[in-house]
Amino acid sequence: MDEDLILPIVFLAFFILFPFGVVFTVTACIAFSRTRAWQKQKTQEATNLEAEPLAPTEEEEDDFLDTEDEMDYHKQKDEERADALLTTKQKFRKELKKAWSGNGKDAIKVKEREERRKLAKAVAREIERRDKRRARQQGQAAGSSNENAGEGLPSYSNAVADDRKQ
Repeated sequence: MDEDLILPIVFLAFFILFPFGVVFTVTACIAFSRTRAWQKQKTQEATNLEAEPLAPTEEEEDDFLDTEDEMDYHKQKDEERADALLTTKQKFRKELKKAWSGNGKDAIKVKEREERRKLAKAVAREIERRDKRRARQQGQAAGSSNENAGEGLPSYSNAVADDRKQ
């Protein structure tokens, strides 16, 4: 080959491979950090196994999950159980694939889920507040003839007045 032809081929190869190499390196670093965090968590869980009680405790699922959130929650728990059986190399490959494909949609999905949870909690609080208000109004309507009918006790001022009379 001619010297004039080799130099442009080398430069073109460098300019094409360099950006790909940078992107792949960044992706590999992301996958490595996730794998390292997973490995630390797995090791810590193994060392803390002795401190846990023998009877499993149920996690509270008081997050007001809707059906889609519940499916995602159960899918995530199944994935975590499957990840417990993976080796570090397998987990790295899995994280590399996940980082390479990107997870922008997952972040949006998580934000939407959090907004739905906040809204559901606010609605539940409002319903509870209304129920308490109705119960209080019904108690006042029924107890208007008899003071503190719910407790069966006279008010403080009546008790003090009765005490002074004696």
